[in-house]
Amino acid sequence: MIKGAIFDVDGTLLDTMPIWRGAAAKFLGHHGVRADENLGDEFFELTLEESAHLIRGRFGLDLSVAEVVHGIKDTVYTDYREEVGLKPGVREFLEALGVREVPMTLVSSGSELLIRAAFERLGIMQYFQEVFASTETGLHKREPTMILQAAESMGSEPGETWVFEDALYAVRVANEAGFHSIALRDEASLGERTELEAEAEEYWEVFPPNVPESWLL
Repeated sequence: MIKGAIFDVDGTLLDTMPIWRGAAAKFLGHHGVRADENLGDEFFELTLEESAHLIRGRFGLDLSVAEVVHGIKDTVYTDYREEVGLKPGVREFLEALGVREVPMTLVSSGSELLIRAAFERLGIMQYFQEVFASTETGLHKREPTMILQAAESMGSEPGETWVFEDALYAVRVANEAGFHSIALRDEASLGERTELEAEAEEYWEVFPPNVPESWLL
């Protein structure tokens, strides 16, 4: 029986991957540096801090890593606060879990500041007990530490906790740690679809309106 749900944010709950694809080039443009608009594709599995290290080194910016992180966050903050939307079916699925009183947490390689800006506007922040985000925790989702911490915060064991992700590497980490894994379709990870379908317990095009009955037995 499901006793906890852990959600990734970008590409899973929020339709933000197009924003991140262009964020690095947009930030560099503010500093007089021209870069490919799809530069952000290279940072798909990286935290903001790791991305900042690469950007700073590659383009020779006279800025600290912290300044680059802050600049990128500023570049996308308005989009999170005013524009980004939910992926199809998200609101209904969260409501269905909420009715069942299933605890929910967020685990993201991004920033809690950005997440809260979007979730509070969209009216879904109340569903989540805690936010574990790489920018604030200093941890990366390539390791299971954050999802294990999230499960512990909900009082659930990995074997009774479902992890919702759009990235193959994160599904693999969840599987190896003993969690149930659900992969969500996103444009940014379509190249991994075959592997996601093979390695996740299920691959969803969109979130369903109800909790699967098999999870409630």
